[in-house]
Formats: sequence, C-alpha cells, structure tokens
Amino acid sequence: MKNKTLYELGKLAQNGNQMAMLEIIERKRKMLKRYSFGDEDRYQFLVLKLIEGIKKYKF
Repeated sequence: MKNKTLYELGKLAQNGNQMAMLEIIERKRKMLKRYSFGDEDRYQFLVLKLIEGIKKYKF
C-alpha cells in the first residue's frame, strides 16, 4: 500500500478496504497531531472527521 497515491487509497477505502483507510490515517498522522494541540479527544475527533470525509467524497 505504500506505493499508492492518496487518490487510489481513497477509492479503496471508500469501497471498504480497512488497510487503505489505516494507511491514509498513518500518512496524515503528523498533521492530525499538530492540529489536535496535544488533546487526545480532539485527535480522535479529527480522525473520525477524516474517515467521514473520505466516505462522503466523490472520487
């Protein structure tokens, strides 16, 4: 999965591939941590919103 683009991973994740979803979260982990400001609840909220956004996005 490491050699796929975010677009390809997004399409796979939208079709139910959990490994693709985890790879997207892993790639965006640094950004999520930066914008959660050290708050674990805010971090989990951002991860949830990322997942919801991927599921609703039209590829």
